This record gives sequence, structure tokens and C-alpha cells, in this order.
Amino acid sequence: MIAPRRRQPFHAFSSFNKKGGKALDIVKRRRNQALDMYQEMATYETIADCLDISVTTVVQYVARAKSKGDVRVKRPFKHRGRQLAVQRRKSIKDMKALGLSAREIAKRLGINVRLVQIRLKEGNK
Repeated sequence: MIAPRRRQPFHAFSSFNKKGGKALDIVKRRRNQALDMYQEMATYETIADCLDISVTTVVQYVARAKSKGDVRVKRPFKHRGRQLAVQRRKSIKDMKALGLSAREIAKRLGINVRLVQIRLKEGNK
């Protein structure tokens, strides 16, 4: 005769084990992946799609990391566009130092020649 199965307590299925007070390995991995992606300026929606989790979960991961002082949630700029603009300015400056013309720089970066000229004038001031 087969013995009846014991019912599992609710915390056995929880992502946060109430008895041990530790998150499961898969949850730790997902949280770390989410925070790494957040540090690389990914949006909440992008992170949620890649990890196949809810956007709310990503927001909670980031909020919890901020409250604990995790360095991965400190972004230099609030918006990705500003960060990209700073990187583009640096690229223009570096390429000019290599002796490339404004037209060659624009072609390599896929931007307008006039924008390159403006950024180069800014650097001369």
C-alpha cells in the first residue's frame, strides 16, 4: 500500500523561503541578471521581456537594490539618450585625434556631418 503524500507548506513554493530566509538560486540569478541589465541602461520592459518576468518584479528588484545601496542601480544619467550623447561626443573627439575628417567621422558614427562639426567646435572652446 502506498502512503499518502504529505502536503507541502506554502513557503515551500515561495520564491523567498520563509524558514531559511534566503531566496532560491534561480531568483538570485534572475535578480542579478536584471540588475546587470539595468546598469547597462536597459529599460524595465526590456529586462522583463529578456528574463520572462513581470515588469513589476523588475521594478521591485531595482527598488530593493536601491534601498540596500547596490552600486548597479546608480546610473550616471536618468535617460539613455543623454548617456549615448556623451559617448558620441567622446567618440567624435577620439576620432578627430586620429586625424579623421568630419565627413569620415559622421559616416562611421552614422550621424549628420553638421552635428560632427558642431561638436568639434564645442571642443575647441
